[in-house]
Amino acid sequence: MRDTWPYAPPGFEVPPISQKKVAEKPEVGYISTMTRFILPRYILREHVGPFFFGFAVITLIFLLNLLFRELSRMLSKGLPWNVVVEFFALNLAWIVALAVPMAVLMAALMAFGRLAADNEITAMKASGVSIYRIVTPILFAASLIAVGMIWFNNAVLPDFNHRARILAGDIARKKPGVSIEPGVWYKSIPEYGLLVQELADSVQANGKSAHPNGITIARNLLIDDHSDPDHSRTISARRGYIELNPALGALVLTLFDGEVQELDFTKLEELRHVSFTKHVLSIVVDDMFLRRSESEYRGDREKSAPQMRQEVQANQQLIGESLKVLNEHVARDLHRALGTTFGAAGAAPTNYKPSARADSLTAVERQQRLSALLLSVRQTLYNIENQLTIVRSYERTNKSLLVEIHKKYSIPVACLVFVIIGAPLGFMARRGGLAAGGGLSLGFFLLYWASLIGGEDLADRQFISPFIAMWAANFIVGALGLYLLRRAAKENVTMDLTKLLWWRK
Repeated sequence: MRDTWPYAPPGFEVPPISQKKVAEKPEVGYISTMTRFILPRYILREHVGPFFFGFAVITLIFLLNLLFRELSRMLSKGLPWNVVVEFFALNLAWIVALAVPMAVLMAALMAFGRLAADNEITAMKASGVSIYRIVTPILFAASLIAVGMIWFNNAVLPDFNHRARILAGDIARKKPGVSIEPGVWYKSIPEYGLLVQELADSVQANGKSAHPNGITIARNLLIDDHSDPDHSRTISARRGYIELNPALGALVLTLFDGEVQELDFTKLEELRHVSFTKHVLSIVVDDMFLRRSESEYRGDREKSAPQMRQEVQANQQLIGESLKVLNEHVARDLHRALGTTFGAAGAAPTNYKPSARADSLTAVERQQRLSALLLSVRQTLYNIENQLTIVRSYERTNKSLLVEIHKKYSIPVACLVFVIIGAPLGFMARRGGLAAGGGLSLGFFLLYWASLIGGEDLADRQFISPFIAMWAANFIVGALGLYLLRRAAKENVTMDLTKLLWWRK
């Protein structure tokens, strides 16, 4: 049977309606499950690139600063390349600890700024997606990063700092290598002087070493030897080999065709002359070689949080013992002088005998008794001051340790704080791009880091508690971020970051 149009002319027929089945729609729950993760994945992908870019740039800046500061000193000491690489690799640990939170801030500013500039944030809000839902996946990712950084700060950073400090000390103790110039007296070796007229590395024209150890060839050498206080020795040679021997820890001079002139200060009328065809002179120069050392001592930045907590507890016990000793000293001295402890804790001596009444004493006896009392008071004050000095020393140590403990947690938590402050700033940013985002993140991080340094100094001076010193910056920046985030969720607030790029005008 065919359908016809109601107002079709007579005889006009309409093709039959297709009877094909329409494909069944998927279940609503499946669609909602799929769409639920599309937006978080998209927002996370927008942050991956800026995060790794910011991390690479910040790490490079720190490395270049360290490179310019330390490289010339290392090269002047003739260190092998593997030691130089190890030094910079060990210092990467503290660079990573600082670069990761800053990279999180830069990623939040750049990613959310790009989404706001392309009106994608406006489209999400028009679709019923709240600002809080947009920020939630980044907060979750920042939480994972913070947990990882807490582990890093307690498991990796202390060992790297410890090894870096030991290596830096070994490098500092090493003196620069032998740098001999023709025609110039070399006097960097104590009690020796060396003059060489001609120098040539033992390398042939084909690039191969003429000597298996690459020893420097020298001609017309003159050596002043004052190592013996009773003798003065001068050695001259037509030619020789100069070699730094790490196994011997010495500068080995192999001399040919020369003579030794020796003057005995006890017999100035005598001068010895000894000719030789070959003479080997070894001068000990241990400090010209890098000697790797080990140390069990660890500073507060070379310990994990559990290790520092144990030290704080041990110091608290020592403080209690010092106060107990102080109370015992005070109680004993008071009881000895006055016959009572005035409630001071501590065992009073049991063999105390009351002194005679003052009116029954002669003037000399009263003077002696007063002198003894003053001496006892001075001794008591000295003991009090000594014990209080010990107590204050332990308290300062505990303050420094507590500052480092809180720092190991407050800096990783800054990843969350920087997302909270970076997201609303990104929402409000319509223009500005990479330069403005990077500059703004740098400014916030410098302000944050200055707050940490100032708080640490105040805590070390015992003006504020270590908790406030290390967490105040997080609380202040976090509170500001929450305010801006709430404002961005309620209003369509924008901010032109191109005003920060004043140098482009």
